[in-house]
Amino acid sequence: MTVELDEMKNAWTLLDRRLARQEALNLAAFREGRLDRLRKSLCPLKVGQIAQIVAGALLALLFAPFWVEHVDTPHLVVVGVSLHVYALMFIVSGARDLDLLRRIDYAAPVVGIQERLAKLRAWRIRIAPIFGAIGCVIWVPFVLWLFEVLFGVDVYAINPDVVWILVASGLGCLGLMLLFLKWAKQPRRERIAKYLEDSAAGRSIAKAQRFLDEVSDFAREA
Repeated sequence: MTVELDEMKNAWTLLDRRLARQEALNLAAFREGRLDRLRKSLCPLKVGQIAQIVAGALLALLFAPFWVEHVDTPHLVVVGVSLHVYALMFIVSGARDLDLLRRIDYAAPVVGIQERLAKLRAWRIRIAPIFGAIGCVIWVPFVLWLFEVLFGVDVYAINPDVVWILVASGLGCLGLMLLFLKWAKQPRRERIAKYLEDSAAGRSIAKAQRFLDEVSDFAREA
């Protein structure tokens, strides 16, 4: 009788080990599949940032000679430098995104990957309003640059009032944007604020976070 009990205990122990090993294999396979989809979901973001860096470099090369050539005309220097700096922002922002993407170690524990992804998301949410704010006014120097390059017309020299009207329009747009952001952050508007944050972070990061959540849920249920 004792021998039979020992045999049953050994059988149950062996069965438990096999089940544990099978669960570990299932978790590993599920994790690998989801992390592969996670990597693919971040590819559009990576390609987009490379394209952004290239665009920023081309724009910088386009705008830099303008203010150098008009260094004796202060308002045209302001136009050229502002556009040049905006182009450099494209490069810096894209490079920062790529650096944060590079730091994601897909072999690390899920928590570690989530932390890296959270840093990337936080960065993109933080930089988006800055680009939005500058976008409200950067079109003014772009219009002035365009008239000077295409038609040889210095709008400010001919009629500065027109330029100040454009600047006022840009500042008005900026004011409306800031008021909207402040309104969206008020209590009971969490869904709007969350939507704005998700939009700023991008779909790629939202998909990646969803895949990580699926791995975490599967591990808890296993």
